[in-house]
Amino acid sequence: MAWVATGPDNGRFDHILACHGLNPAAQRAHIGLYRAIMFGESPLSRVEREMLAVCVSAVNNCHY
Repeated sequence: MAWVATGPDNGRFDHILACHGLNPAAQRAHIGLYRAIMFGESPLSRVEREMLAVCVSAVNNCHY
């Protein structure tokens, strides 16, 4: 469970996105940013992007 308030759709999203549920425009922007980073044109492969995401999460002590 997130320690911050979440919107009414909190069951549909991971906690990091659910906290944006109180501000739908912020939630859409966050999802758009994620999609651009993970699926947009890049010299990095999808595997490399996922690897970097895992490393950053580990350094930040994220559990998701």
